[in-house]
Amino acid sequence: MLENLKTSFVLTNQSILFLLSMSLIFLVLFVYYLINDYRNLKTAFALNLAGESLLLALLIISARLGGNFFIIFRFMISFFIGLIIALALYSGITLVIWSFRMSINTQYRSRYRFSTRLVTIIFPLLCLMILIKLFKISLPPVISYLFAFIPLFVIYLGFVFTNFITQTIIVNLKGKQILKNNQSFDYSITLGAGLIQGELVSKNLENRLQTTLNFAIKHNNPKLIMSGGQGYDEKISEAQAMQTWILKHNYSPTKVFLEDQSTNTKENFQNSIQKILKDQKSENPKRLRLAFVTNSYHLTRANYIAFANNYNLKIFGIPSKTTRNYLALGWFREFAAMLLIKKHQHLFVLVLLLVISLGLALISWIN
Repeated sequence: MLENLKTSFVLTNQSILFLLSMSLIFLVLFVYYLINDYRNLKTAFALNLAGESLLLALLIISARLGGNFFIIFRFMISFFIGLIIALALYSGITLVIWSFRMSINTQYRSRYRFSTRLVTIIFPLLCLMILIKLFKISLPPVISYLFAFIPLFVIYLGFVFTNFITQTIIVNLKGKQILKNNQSFDYSITLGAGLIQGELVSKNLENRLQTTLNFAIKHNNPKLIMSGGQGYDEKISEAQAMQTWILKHNYSPTKVFLEDQSTNTKENFQNSIQKILKDQKSENPKRLRLAFVTNSYHLTRANYIAFANNYNLKIFGIPSKTTRNYLALGWFREFAAMLLIKKHQHLFVLVLLLVISLGLALISWIN
């Protein structure tokens, strides 16, 4: 008995040391990614793993100490997990509604089919399992194993969602830091957004333009590129509406360029950078300092697209304010868009968990 207690004590110490070591390693990785290129999604992933490892170590320590310390710490972790679950459920409902709205339009149907199907299949099954737990309905072991992949996949999506939120906070803080410094920039790209009544600048788009103007005045009056095509329900291009707004605020017309052919964020960057390279024929483009402006909720995906396409240019994302009534929907919409970007990875995890669940159900049925 004494030997078992000693072994348990050593293993607990080893577990704490291991978790603290992992937390330190992931923290070093986070600092590396932050310095090397903060747009990399691994930045948030490393920071979250560092924090989660540290929390597990503290949980073990608090369990050994016992008393009120353990109760308080356990409550804090439970509250945090509950908050993530609540956000996940809210985002699930939001994504279902938004995805269906997008899929009604033939222009966007294929683009949002994946998020619609993923959420509308997983979310109702998860709600059903919650109801079964609440009403304490007993299910045969085979059935329980068969649907075990659902809560596991939801936990996985919870990690993905947490990483997205963390990355959004990181890129916004870095963007605000860049906004405050006094370094010179050569170009600034303002990413377009939908127009009201087909021709009027929305409040969120106006926030982008105001931030662009403030940034330009403070950073040596760079050339501005208004980037946004004309949607199916718009009377003019987003770029034209943006140009009208910026010129009304007395910015030099010779420094404002239109890019009015893009239909999404990736095309915003591609077409705008083509214009920049065309304008800079005689200079080395790698020496240029570029910025782009978009709303805070959109900054993670825009930064990722700029990073993933490897333009070999220095591009820095600058956040503008997002209206309160759109903040939650905007963040969850961007989360759905990020799911689409990484859909092959998510499908692989889903299929893997499904195979494991089927295997466990088969073993249970045989036994």
